[in-house]
Amino acid sequence: MADDNVRPIWSDAELDTALADLHADPGSDDDLAFVRTSLLAAAGAPPEKEPAARPKSRGSWRWIAVAAAVAALTGGLVVATQVTDREPAVVTPAVPGLDQLRGTDLPVSPGEFRHTTSSMWFRTKGPGGEPAGYLGTLTELWIPADPATPWHLRSKASNDLPGLAVPAPHLNPVPLHSEDQLSGPGGLFPTAGYNLPAGFAGSWNIPTAKFIATLPADADRLRTRLLADRSTTSHSPSPETPNSPALVIRMAYQVLETGLPRGDVRVALWRALSRIDGIVTAPGTRAPDGRTGIGFTARATGETLIADPATAQLIGRTEPPDPTPGTSRPKSGLPASPQQVWLAVSYWYTVTETDH
Repeated sequence: MADDNVRPIWSDAELDTALADLHADPGSDDDLAFVRTSLLAAAGAPPEKEPAARPKSRGSWRWIAVAAAVAALTGGLVVATQVTDREPAVVTPAVPGLDQLRGTDLPVSPGEFRHTTSSMWFRTKGPGGEPAGYLGTLTELWIPADPATPWHLRSKASNDLPGLAVPAPHLNPVPLHSEDQLSGPGGLFPTAGYNLPAGFAGSWNIPTAKFIATLPADADRLRTRLLADRSTTSHSPSPETPNSPALVIRMAYQVLETGLPRGDVRVALWRALSRIDGIVTAPGTRAPDGRTGIGFTARATGETLIADPATAQLIGRTEPPDPTPGTSRPKSGLPASPQQVWLAVSYWYTVTETDH
């Protein structure tokens, strides 16, 4: 494997030592969303929803530098081009682009980690709720080969985001003390927030290893679950009311952004989205960093997820601004531009202790 593809990272022993400095007892929260809300608060912008109080860390993560290449999967990672033995078991529906999806998985061996980087621009709001400058965040997630063992999540404010140009206006300098470092067994991070039942194993908006393992490689069954499952933040008027297409898009996003679902499950999940009324599927959709994939858009809100046909991994998300009075919101075929309130791209790697 070429030296510029995958770099040394850390051993299991080093990871165990570092994890000892963090919370030992798992808590609960939608941690990826919590991190972003915390960063917005640090920027001085009122959050969309007040974040719950978080316990103070009893230690600090002793970081070992990550030298994994920051490039798109099309930039030369050998492991991203290997074909998985698990072909999708779902019958391809007559929807444009879905026949291109291939659930290619990055091979992860013992001692290795799935390393996901997500670059995001959020449009913050001023004191009166008016649009303000963009805040950039870089989120990194490490999931070990055994996903039941501790994951680690780090997110920080930044104006230097892999794959994304700097929009204007943006917050400069970025807020100080705006880095969150979280760790939790199986993805259940030690943060406070929800009153979860005993034995809670995860949900769409708290996607733990246990929850993701329950997702079937069956598009029809996933469609049923996406419409009927209630997340810990769901406020559906009644249990009989199906989830809206926009909520379904967000539910799928929070699972897909971990990168953990198997290739056949990812393919089935995208197919499930295409079978939900109110979600438009469009091949040739450009992600904010210029990569091209298959777009899945909630017609009523314009929120779009973009799938990489070669791997069925999530490569981007966009969300248009709220409409001005007397106008309608864009619906589909949305261009990725700084005029949107949310631009996000994701990259996936396998990082190892040594690189031969």
